[in-house]
Amino acid sequence: MSCKKHCMGPLGWVDTCPPRPERDRLKTLTFENCAPFAGSSNTQANIIFDVEGNDIPVVLAGTIENFSDDGINVIFERTSGNVTRTILAHSSLSFIYDDITRVSVFGFGQEYSGSFKFQATYTIPLND
Repeated sequence: MSCKKHCMGPLGWVDTCPPRPERDRLKTLTFENCAPFAGSSNTQANIIFDVEGNDIPVVLAGTIENFSDDGINVIFERTSGNVTRTILAHSSLSFIYDDITRVSVFGFGQEYSGSFKFQATYTIPLND
């Protein structure tokens, strides 16, 4: 008797077996961190989060705090289109975005500083 052809049913051995579930082919990983950032002008982006290989789906949740006396702009680069948000002086922004590839900060021309607290969830395919 082969296990592949026969299975134990509620009334004994049967000739047909229900299909076995396939193994999950995706793996979800979560990473969290808190990091300070600072800059001196609005001429160059201060990249505070970047995904190496933009084809990895990333859901990013977090808070960006602005410790400065001036506002900052935050650009959330996404595969479905960028989103720009302004954080006023001594304020914060909480967010959740999917398909994130990069997060950048620009000052309004003065020195700025803040913190970036986040949780990133990556979903990657498993190799067989």
